[in-house]
Amino acid sequence: MFDYPQHAHQRRHGPRGYNDYRSFKPWLRDEFAFRCVYCLWRETWSAAGDAAFSVEHLQSQSRQPDLARDYTNLVYACCGCNSAKQDHDSPLDPCRDRLAEHVFVSPDGAVIAKSAEGQAFIDLCLLNRPALVSARQTMFRLWAILNVESSDEARELKHRLFGYPSDLPNLAKLHPPDGNSIRSGLATSFFERRQRGELPTLFCGLEPAR
Repeated sequence: MFDYPQHAHQRRHGPRGYNDYRSFKPWLRDEFAFRCVYCLWRETWSAAGDAAFSVEHLQSQSRQPDLARDYTNLVYACCGCNSAKQDHDSPLDPCRDRLAEHVFVSPDGAVIAKSAEGQAFIDLCLLNRPALVSARQTMFRLWAILNVESSDEARELKHRLFGYPSDLPNLAKLHPPDGNSIRSGLATSFFERRQRGELPTLFCGLEPAR
């Protein structure tokens, strides 16, 4: 559940033209599977759901104002990582870099660097802040317990915590002012896949199935 992607993420959507970069949020939720690209924390683990997550700029608005509303410069991040990163550029881009080559999460919940860029990534986003390390440990323990518990309550909790959010965005109903340059991505959105009965109950692998 905390495995960083082995491959650089390929954008599935291309909305354009929103005046407020926050309008890209439903697209980014689907784009990055409802979890923070930095710490991998999920919406389903936060009491506030997607309200605990925000639109994040890979290259800061102050240094690259022309990219402030460019979808290719936007990712999905929890408010904790966004706040920690502040106005700095990310040393790693999940759409350019294979994050698993730079960082990994150890069984004790700490993020370990495999490269100088990975260490800069950890330091910038404060990925080993104590509360976050402790929370990862808790999720590891929960997963282990729920995998051996066979009660209906355990199965329901497992599906709620390790599945997808109930409020998947229906991107087909959204109309970006300047269109969508990758319309084929609508068919692979999590909402459409759930409608077709193709969405797995659990999301626990390295990357979401497509």
